[in-house]
This record gives sequence, C-alpha cells and structure tokens, in this order.
Amino acid sequence: MTRTSLALAMCAAAALYADTARAQRAARESVAAAPTLGLTEALRLATRRDARFAVVAARARAAQARRAEAALGALPDVLVGAGVTAGFPGSGSNLQLRGMLGSPFFRTWVAGVDASWNVIDLLRAPRALAAADAAAEVVAAAGGVARREVALALIELFERALIARERSALLEVEVAARRALLDALRARVDAGALAVDQTLSAAAGVGDAEAERLAATAEERGARAALHALVGDDRARTGSLRFDPLTSDGPLPEERAARFLRRQSVEVRALRTLDLAPRVTLAGSAGYANPAPGSDPGYYALGAAVALPLTGAIRERERHDGEASALEARASEADATAEQLALRAAEMDASIEALEAALPVVSAGRRLADEAAEGLSTRAAAGVVAAVEVEPARALQRQARGREQTLLIRLEGLRARRSVLGAR
Repeated sequence: MTRTSLALAMCAAAALYADTARAQRAARESVAAAPTLGLTEALRLATRRDARFAVVAARARAAQARRAEAALGALPDVLVGAGVTAGFPGSGSNLQLRGMLGSPFFRTWVAGVDASWNVIDLLRAPRALAAADAAAEVVAAAGGVARREVALALIELFERALIARERSALLEVEVAARRALLDALRARVDAGALAVDQTLSAAAGVGDAEAERLAATAEERGARAALHALVGDDRARTGSLRFDPLTSDGPLPEERAARFLRRQSVEVRALRTLDLAPRVTLAGSAGYANPAPGSDPGYYALGAAVALPLTGAIRERERHDGEASALEARASEADATAEQLALRAAEMDASIEALEAALPVVSAGRRLADEAAEGLSTRAAAGVVAAVEVEPARALQRQARGREQTLLIRLEGLRARRSVLGAR
C-alpha cells in the first residue's frame, strides 16, 4: 500500500473515531436526560427500607414506653376487688387482696378499694423520668448513626457506578479507535504491503481494551444492583446519578449519645442513693366487709408504716451501680468512636484539599491534550503530517479526559462523605 492509501485509511479511522465519539456523547446526553436519582433522595428512600432504621424505630418505642412507666412511678398503687368465702373462717386471707379487703375477719364476702403509696417514690420518680428521657435521647442518637452508615454506603455505590460508567464510556471509544487502526493495518496486509504477524499486537490491543470495557460495565451494573437493593427505585439501575449536598444533623451522633449516657448514669446513681431510704408507706381501704356475728361491719381502714429494707436495699444498690457503670462504659465507647471519626474527617479534609489543588493541573493537561489532538487532526487532514501520528495524540486525549472525570467524581464523593461527618 502506498503512503497515500495509508493516509486515506488512517483518515477513515479518524472519521470512524469521530463518529464513535459523537455517538458516545449522544449516549451520555441520553443518560443525562433519563430520570435522575440524587443522593439526598436516595437516602430518603433508603431510610424507608433499611433494617437499621426499623431497629431504631423499635428501640424508640421501647424508650417511650419506659418513659411512660417512669412518669407513673409516683402514683399510688390502687386495687379494686371483691371476695367471697365459705367454710373455715379467715379462708379469704390468701386471695391476693390486701388491706381491709384481705382481712381474715370478714365473713362470706367483701368488696371495696385499697390504695397504698410509698412516699419515697416522690423522690424516685423525677430521677427515673430523667433517666428515661436520657435513654430516649441515646436512641435518637442511634438514628443519626444509622443515617450516616446508610449515607456512606450510598456514596460508595454512587462513586463506584459513576467512575465505572465514565471508564466504560472512554473504553468504548478506545475500542472503536483500535478497531479502526486494526482495519487500516489489515487493509495494508490485503494489499501486500504488510506482513500478517505485524497486525497481531493491534488485534491484542483491541481484545485488551474490550476486556477492560466489559469489566467496567460489569462493575457499574454491580454497583447499580446494590444501589437498587438499598433504595428500591428503578432509577438506580438505568437513570443518571447525581451527587447533591447532604446536610449534617449537627454534632456527631456519638457525641450526643455520650453526653446523654453520662446524664443517664448520673440519674441511675441518684436512684442508687435512694435505695437506702426507709420505706414510708401510707395505705387505706374503703368498702364493705361483712362481719362475723357479734362484730361491727368494716367500712374503711387506714394505716401508715416505716420500714428499712436491708438485703433488698443492698441488692438494688448493686444493680443500680452495675447499670451506671455499664452506661459510663458505653459513653466512653462513643467517645472513642467520635475520636476515630474526627481523625477520619481530618484525613478527608486533607484529601479534598489535595484533589482541589490537583484539579486545575489535571484540567490544564486535558486542555493541552485536546489542543494537541485537534491540531494534529487538522494537520493530518491538510497532509502536513502522517495520519498515523493522530491516534497516539487521541489516546493521550482520552486518558486526560478520563483522569479529569475520575478526579471530579472522587472529589464529589469525598465532599459528600465529609458532609455526613459534620461541618468542616
């Protein structure tokens, strides 16, 4: 094949490359026009499906129930009952009634109401309620932890899918360019100007590029499949993905949890102190107790007593002491996690600054590669340089574009991760 015929073949390859690039741009525009799934919306969808949020919701209900229980702690214990007996006198003394209702001196039947009240519960109830409120705040902080974990998982999948898609798009153009070059070389072989074995490296290059493209496509599909499992929205499979700003709920959830765990521990230790307080009990009954023959009927009964529990108080003090110590240990664990997250945030800040500093350099390199490739294409079309010299410049151009796009995606991913960890 003559120099002129080779130039024509290379021009045809360049034309094929241009057509492929235009087709690739059209494909990107089609993806961009497809329904878009933003990171914020993905997080909102994931919160409805992820089991971690169901766990937090169940714990929140349990915490509210414990709070309601604590709020009722200062109320008296009221019992309404009635009893019927026959046979041996006093057989009604073990019918789970109390006060006048449980007296062994009524005959045949009794009915009424009984109330007893431990005055010390007036001191315990505010402490128990404060401890329950602190426990509810700890559960709310756990919701923040779940939100962060899901957000980080989504960011990872967004980044993987976007980088894989960009790489797949560039490799598609690369494969087309290498096929065009291989066709040009085979044309020379057919013309007897080139040996067949001299096309083998070009054929191998096409195979390598195609394998990389398929791997990138598989990576994107895998990331999108995982994303679809998290959010349950079909846009995760086929739509365009967009990083949009995520807002933090303020301080780290671990910091909030540690603060309220320590507050809960203080209230539990206050309850421990009250375990040594004597029980001051007021009780009363009202109703009607049918008397034995010769006795007056019972209409009411009142009483008051002071009791000092010994072994029971020691047992309760030890239980409260263990509970408070466990709460303090959990608070220390939350502090340690917060410190690790602070170190991670500092690393992200440094990485973001480094990528922001590198971006102008990479963009400038991409612009130079664009100018070089376009210049060589123009000169090749004018016959000033050989058309075969254009493809290396095109390859450098593709690499520069891929490097810039990958850096931009990684920078967006880092910024999104950093926003999840709080303000810089």
